[in-house]
Amino acid sequence: MENLPIPNNPDPYNVTSSKLYFDNPWIRLREDIFTHRDGTKGRYSVCGFRRTACAVLALDENDNVVLVGQWRHPLKCYSWEIIEGGGMENETPFNTIKRELAEETGLQAALWEPLLYCNLSNSSTDEEAFIFVAKDLSPAAGGSHPDDGEELACIREPFQNCLQRVFKGEIADGLTVIALFAEQARRGGTKSFMEQNLLERFFQSPADHPSKGRAEWDKLFFDQKA
Repeated sequence: MENLPIPNNPDPYNVTSSKLYFDNPWIRLREDIFTHRDGTKGRYSVCGFRRTACAVLALDENDNVVLVGQWRHPLKCYSWEIIEGGGMENETPFNTIKRELAEETGLQAALWEPLLYCNLSNSSTDEEAFIFVAKDLSPAAGGSHPDDGEELACIREPFQNCLQRVFKGEIADGLTVIALFAEQARRGGTKSFMEQNLLERFFQSPADHPSKGRAEWDKLFFDQKA
């Protein structure tokens, strides 16, 4: 299958300066001042994620999905999701999600496979997500040990029921919805081919292989800090 076309010189923005508004261990926010190639001038707000979004669709021997429930403060609602976590700059997505599986559910997996890569909100953030499938589950040494401040519940729900719950709106977390339907597509015969350079990023740290969006932060000149 040929790649989708990309136009020549696809970036229309000439950034003349940037202003850093906020920076903490999780996110940073800047505003780019630009001139568009059509001559218009403008501002573009960009949210940078310091951690890499990692998730795993963990399936047991009965084709049940391991779901974690927790309160999501920004949405003010309770959410059932697959196992998820944020990877540090020097931590590979694979190592991140293995750690999160044990911490959140007290499980480990003998079989791992990259499922897909996606951008979660590319109009305003540089966030990247790496999703795995894990099978052959067993108890992990030490059991579950959530982070301070986390109140987590864990259940197992049949895979097909999870798909139905997406349409009902009971499961609405983005990574969970994407993972469920990606796996359903594979089961329906869609080939899950992944380019080698992308496949390698599942096992490389952002520090060793940063995305173009994340690398851009180190190139920018910030004219002042608000």
